[in-house]
Amino acid sequence: NIYPEEIESKLSNKELIGECLVVGRNNKIVAMVYPDHEKRIRKGIHKIKIPSILDNYKQEINAALPAYMQISKIQIREEEFEKTPKKSIKRYLYE
Repeated sequence: NIYPEEIESKLSNKELIGECLVVGRNNKIVAMVYPDHEKRIRKGIHKIKIPSILDNYKQEINAALPAYMQISKIQIREEEFEKTPKKSIKRYLYE
């Protein structure tokens, strides 16, 4: 058993991540990420570089996590996550 919030907090601290959600799929940990496009544009980073930047984030985070908590894949979302009126992500829609 893992607590996805632990991994999500590490991802959320990364500069170009706007929103993220960690789920289990086929016994693997998948991080779904909506990049912070405003910050990306301000920094002059082209959209095509996002996958390699996120892969670097994954490597950094996995180095600090035990093997059973490591992210196997980062999935980039083109749209923000659907949220409740309290602005929290509707986790059940993505599991």
